[in-house]
Amino acid sequence: MGGSKFLLIALLLAFYVSDVFAQFIMPDTIPDQDIEEVVVVAKLPELEIKADKMTYHLDASVVRKQGSLYEVLETLPGVVVNKDGSIYMNGKSGINVLIDGKQTYLSGQELVNLLKATPASTADKIDLITHPSARYDASGNSGLIDIHTKKIKLQGLNLSVNGGFSQGIRSKGNGSFSLNRRNGKFNFYLTYSFYQGNDQHDLEINRLYSSELTGLASDLKLYQYSYSESPYASHYYRAGVDFYLSPQTTIGVSTNGNIFHGENEGDMDSSFSLYPRTAPDSTAHTLNLNDRHKINFSGGISLTHRFDSVGKVLDASFDYLNFHSDEDQFIYNSFRNLINQIERQDSMRGDIKGNINLYAGQINMKFPFENGWVLNAGVKSSYVSIDNEALYANRIQNAWSSNEGLTQGFSYKENINAAYIEGNARLGELSVQAGLRLENTRYKGRQTAVACDSSFSDHSIDLFPTVLLEYALGENKLSLFYGKRINRPNYGDLNPSTYIFDNYTYERGNTLLKPEKTDNLELSYAFKDLFKAAFLFSYTSKAMVKSYIVEENKRVFVTPLNLNRAISLGPRVNTGILSPVSFWNLSANAAFVYNRYQWSEELSNKVNEDCTWIAGLNNQFSFSKGWSAELSGYYNGRMAAGQATISPVWQVNCGIQKSILKNKATVSLFARDIFHSYRYNMELTVPGQRAFTKERYDNTLVGVSFFWRFSKGYETKESGRKSDIDQSKRINL
Repeated sequence: MGGSKFLLIALLLAFYVSDVFAQFIMPDTIPDQDIEEVVVVAKLPELEIKADKMTYHLDASVVRKQGSLYEVLETLPGVVVNKDGSIYMNGKSGINVLIDGKQTYLSGQELVNLLKATPASTADKIDLITHPSARYDASGNSGLIDIHTKKIKLQGLNLSVNGGFSQGIRSKGNGSFSLNRRNGKFNFYLTYSFYQGNDQHDLEINRLYSSELTGLASDLKLYQYSYSESPYASHYYRAGVDFYLSPQTTIGVSTNGNIFHGENEGDMDSSFSLYPRTAPDSTAHTLNLNDRHKINFSGGISLTHRFDSVGKVLDASFDYLNFHSDEDQFIYNSFRNLINQIERQDSMRGDIKGNINLYAGQINMKFPFENGWVLNAGVKSSYVSIDNEALYANRIQNAWSSNEGLTQGFSYKENINAAYIEGNARLGELSVQAGLRLENTRYKGRQTAVACDSSFSDHSIDLFPTVLLEYALGENKLSLFYGKRINRPNYGDLNPSTYIFDNYTYERGNTLLKPEKTDNLELSYAFKDLFKAAFLFSYTSKAMVKSYIVEENKRVFVTPLNLNRAISLGPRVNTGILSPVSFWNLSANAAFVYNRYQWSEELSNKVNEDCTWIAGLNNQFSFSKGWSAELSGYYNGRMAAGQATISPVWQVNCGIQKSILKNKATVSLFARDIFHSYRYNMELTVPGQRAFTKERYDNTLVGVSFFWRFSKGYETKESGRKSDIDQSKRINL
């Protein structure tokens, strides 16, 4: 997609706009000394540790503020982000990603697209929340990742421009600008960003089919190698206006959206042989072409009213989301025999469309009391409507004929109503936060197809209690937390439509999939601000995992299933910011997590268990004349994940930065995965088959970025605008 041209556009545009815009607005009636007071910014700590979360400030890091939000999450200690959008934190799955306190709009590959489309420069900080309160939706059974976008608190005009370029085997680039204007009774903000690149993916799969499954004299081995390239371009915008009707009342109107276009061209070679022979008996070649268009739009309105100076607050909001996807797919297969003669060829095309509408509204109240106690309460309602269609056709005798076995439609309606109450109190050295959330869920769906036509529905009422006790021991603190959470299937996991990867791998949803529920318990001890040690335990019923079902034709169907249960436990240690010498700050984390998954299979109980070591280290160096540097790395050990076992992954990143233009701009040079160590390997054992996969990505890269900001004004209070579209995380068409 023209990496050299992008470098000129992104970086030179950033320099040009900063120079022209500064010359345009510098003549002003505000004295120079006032401006200097505004631009002096205190140095932020890179990490803050609290009883319920850890907060990472991106501007305090040379490496983490580069590239996209997706690349930022990859660098956070204890966080593993797979290319399919599944996220693990501290060795546990079931993590929800929020932006400004709301769930992200997408999950799976759609979540990856959104995170890649959003530059890291638009984010202020990231919270890793291990103990969500009752105010949050109960979804996300292992915790939350909350990405806070930058909020400008200055009266007047504020502008920032960012451009970046990175080069691995393929190039990537991003650019963005943010504009904010506050004057008297209103505050206007606008952010636009774009991201483009070309992902490269190498995949090796070794499958060993048992003789009992195939009926052959010995086991059958299938070896597959795939190489694919995926060029993409994405545009993201966010805009809004806050109206300050009075010192007590604010109304906000906002909108944001994302436009994504991506292509994928993949070639896969497959060969069959009788084990342990290596010479192939037959081979197959698959060409897979995809063209994807995704558009999502959301808008909302909010009201915040402060009744008095004590802190009694009412906030209400309503939001709407529309997501549309359109994908064209073409698959060509050719099969050759032992003497390399083509025995047969076939072609298939698919037209896959999806549309989702989501509505959500909520009201929250905060009641403070004179003794310092606080009571929070609120209600919320959301409604979602989904319509999907998958049309497949085979080429037979130079004509396209509908494939009635794969062609089908899917419609789904869901309504969730919730109410919560939460109290915060302090009794001497003991602080108590206790809450209870009630969620009433109704849904119904229908699958329409020539082969079958079926419908399903369900209704449930669930209670989710949370309790956090914190006892102060001088400068140290002892904490105990209990919380009940739920993880509902994303909408793509419920969609029974079939998606074809190659002739031997299909994926489809499961209409019988049930939510998984988790009880979390954690005991922790914080020593000053130096470190926090914790022991965690969680029990999950009906654990949802990707499962792999082998059919008689050796085809593997990937589908989500509910296992019987999952258990996770182990110690975790995090340090605060340590300073061995004046110019060197470091932080570290370590964990040892035991994961155990249990399910029933062929009239017997099966278990997959493993112990996972997790470690991370971040070093920051500050030098004179505006120079700074960073060296960081992490290790996530072998991990059990449902029926699969994931091999260790590790990565080392570094960067150097220089402040220029009177500290209003920075130039950074950075490198990710400098040892080319991030390789995602997996081992899988299911009835009739063992499989080993090795995946390699274009992760090793070197990049440069430029960031410039201009602010004219004085500090003021921040608007409290937040959205209610929390179920939107589950979208994965």
